[in-house]
Amino acid sequence: MCSDVEKSRYFCVTMIRYWLMLLVIGGFFGRIQAQFIESDTVFTYYDQFNKAVSYFESGRYRLAENEFQRILTDEKEFYDPASHLMLAKSQFRQGKLSESQRTCRSFLNTFPNNPYEFHGQALLGDIFIHNRDYSKAMERFLSIRPVITDSLFLREIDNRIVSCISIGLKSEHIERILFNESNDINRAILNLARGYRSLLDGDTYETRLSIDVIASNMLPIQYQPMLNALSLFIQDKGFFQANIALVLPLTGREQTVGQTFLMGLADMVNDHRHDMAVHFQIFDNSSNDVKSLQLLKMINLDRSIIAAMGPISNRSAIAAAGLLGSLPILISRTDLPNLPQTSEDIFLLSPSLEIQARFSARYLVNHLQLENIAVIAPGDDEDRAQADFFLDELHQLGIDPVAVEWYHGKPENISRQFKVLRKTAWGLIPEEDPNQDALDLEIDSLDALFDVDVTDFFKLPEESEVEPMNRKDSSKVVLETIDAIYLPIKKNDLAFVGTQLPLYNLKTLLVGNENWYDLEVLNQDVIGPHVQGLSILSSSRPTVGMSKNAKLDAAYSMGYDQGKFVNTNSHVVSMVIYHIRQSHQSSGMRRRFKEHLRRGLRFIGKSTVIQLSGRNRNENQLVQVLVYNRNRIKTIGFFDGNTLVNYKSDLP
Repeated sequence: MCSDVEKSRYFCVTMIRYWLMLLVIGGFFGRIQAQFIESDTVFTYYDQFNKAVSYFESGRYRLAENEFQRILTDEKEFYDPASHLMLAKSQFRQGKLSESQRTCRSFLNTFPNNPYEFHGQALLGDIFIHNRDYSKAMERFLSIRPVITDSLFLREIDNRIVSCISIGLKSEHIERILFNESNDINRAILNLARGYRSLLDGDTYETRLSIDVIASNMLPIQYQPMLNALSLFIQDKGFFQANIALVLPLTGREQTVGQTFLMGLADMVNDHRHDMAVHFQIFDNSSNDVKSLQLLKMINLDRSIIAAMGPISNRSAIAAAGLLGSLPILISRTDLPNLPQTSEDIFLLSPSLEIQARFSARYLVNHLQLENIAVIAPGDDEDRAQADFFLDELHQLGIDPVAVEWYHGKPENISRQFKVLRKTAWGLIPEEDPNQDALDLEIDSLDALFDVDVTDFFKLPEESEVEPMNRKDSSKVVLETIDAIYLPIKKNDLAFVGTQLPLYNLKTLLVGNENWYDLEVLNQDVIGPHVQGLSILSSSRPTVGMSKNAKLDAAYSMGYDQGKFVNTNSHVVSMVIYHIRQSHQSSGMRRRFKEHLRRGLRFIGKSTVIQLSGRNRNENQLVQVLVYNRNRIKTIGFFDGNTLVNYKSDLP
């Protein structure tokens, strides 16, 4: 038997072996577990990174930001250049410019000379552009330009540099960057920027000095158009380009309209590139009314800009009317009545819906001399404005409409309204005088010497033989007693109204609003043949546009014509503005420009005619008279409320 001491020793040895075994096994499995955890961590990183990238590519930038942040904090301990840069990009896309700038600077400081550094510098330049610090943006882009080997990325950088130059960098900033620059191509670019800035300042001598030191073969192709334009401009001594801010939706829900407007403007600039007196600075309001107001306030503070223009929304137009300052704002179009009367700084370049409706009434009464006029119109509060203006103008002209019928909602069935008009048309037929035939009877005195039997000439029908006309027969009678029907429809209602018109046999002049201008619907067999002669008093006339969409065609035409209108007026005042600039009296430029606009000179463009008049002489009050015939809409001329000017006979 073992003694107690031996038992105790055995127990101790056994326990020691047991604990050693646990330690060994624990260490072994610990290493295995550590290996599994490390392997799992690598897998999770790639999985999370791909997930974050998918969020970014689909435009879900907030989720992308959260995922990249989680990768940096949980997986990589803030040491992952790819996630770091993508975090900054995600913040930038959300408009978090301050956060994005901090993240981007942290990325550049933490990972110098990494493969993504160029993209980080470009992102920082984009942030500076959004903050309107174009000089710092220019520095960032120029710093990475000489070492970029990717031709596509280099082209993007050059386009951004051209944008910075086009905005107009400050002279002192250009000189500072140029002083520290050693790269020959960059120096040529900076001299181009200096020449352009001098041109904006009206200093053609400095412009010439700047471009004379540029070797044309030194500049990349993206800069050649600007260099060629400068060479042309300096041929006119004392010439000055007026700065006009263009505010439009290039992103957001209305981006298609904004981009189409800009396309029309760009084509105008290209067509008149040798005769441009305007420098357009483009601002994207992202289809946001609040941002439009913010941009207009910022533009108002920039005294180098003499006016702002663009296709802004009704709400933005209201905000612009309440803007305190001297900035003239040229609004492409608005549905709001009386807007030009609220501010003398607002200039409406398209005739308002009120002008179109009132002039439609004047055209029918004063020009066509019509009296029996009926109206069918939408009666909903937000849609009846045009009809109300038309009726009020008839009242002022001393004409009472023979019938006024309202419909609500979609006009899928407006038979009741048309039946009322047909009943009215029957009622306008003059009653026959029963003695009229006897009064018109002529009797020869010689014939009176003989007996005459009327039965020798004709036999009167028996009263029972005359069949009364029933309702079905009467509906086939074409009635011509209503001279005109004014029918201002809502958008997308043409197919409903047009297909019901032929059913009621009313031979009359149909007068519509701009929502009738849809050739694809008008030319349908069930509509077109029955609305021949349809007249539309519109803000523009049909031209060859960019698409079959009437709204986009109108946007393109406005961009082209309104841009040309501004350029034409800027030409006239360019010399005056030049002398104002030379005497450092910048406060007078806007006033001179507004005074010239109010002179009301007539401008005839490709599809619009502009002549500012009205109480404040700040509203276009010329409408185009369009007529639909044989599947085409032709323009007769333009109407000023009193006189129709025919394009063929009245214009040279």
